[in-house]
Amino acid sequence: MTISPADFMGSAPAPLGGNTAWASRYAGEIRRMITAYSERRPRSLQLHLGPSELGVACDRQVAGKMAGLPKTNHVSDPWPSFVGTAIHAEMENVLHWYNRVNNVMRFVAEQRVTPHPNHPGTADGYDAVEQCVLDWKALGESTMNKVRRAEGPPRKYVVQLLLYGHGYRLMGLPVKRVVLAALPRTSSSLDGVHVWERPHTPADDELLALVFQQTEHRQQLAIALHSGQISLLDIDAAPSYDECYFCPFYRPESARDGLQGCPGNLKNAQ
Repeated sequence: MTISPADFMGSAPAPLGGNTAWASRYAGEIRRMITAYSERRPRSLQLHLGPSELGVACDRQVAGKMAGLPKTNHVSDPWPSFVGTAIHAEMENVLHWYNRVNNVMRFVAEQRVTPHPNHPGTADGYDAVEQCVLDWKALGESTMNKVRRAEGPPRKYVVQLLLYGHGYRLMGLPVKRVVLAALPRTSSSLDGVHVWERPHTPADDELLALVFQQTEHRQQLAIALHSGQISLLDIDAAPSYDECYFCPFYRPESARDGLQGCPGNLKNAQ
């Protein structure tokens, strides 16, 4: 398929800011360093899927990750994840600091849990006083608004929290509720902090049973992908702006050239 010069140039990254040509070039070098570093962090290189990914709605994305397909997304920006990782590191320090200055063992930080034999993960925090699981989310305003809405955060966040809670219960610790602490990533103050909590009920176990069943189905799809029985586009997708933009297989050009990747549906996503 022929691609127009305008389309071709439109895919090129915009030049970065600087007060001189040298400064603009150097800004690009800084960006490349951060991007290369982010792509080589342990979380980016992990082969198994953790609790944060099992609740994703898109079968295509999750099965592709399980199959270890090569990344085709070259449009996503590592900065939100980079900032989030830095905030998580400092919040771990905050919990350790609280325990130390108060001479208590109230908080457990960055604890490895195994809610599913094939999908362990690291929970951000556990509060022994409130008997709750904590998860920090450093969010931009649009995602923060989704958490603030009456129906609560996206399903994948809820599933992640419930999986962490299940992992702690398997370790013998009581979990009365799970807590998402949404921290304002783009704000200049902490006034925008929003906490969402969900008390534990039998409905949690029903939802996790459904997630485990869905995970088993996606593992079968991943096996078929890996063996070449099916292709990525043979798997159902659930396009949305957030999931497509950060999906490793998103490649909008594939809608025109028919090559590797998933075209997503960002134009019509809500």
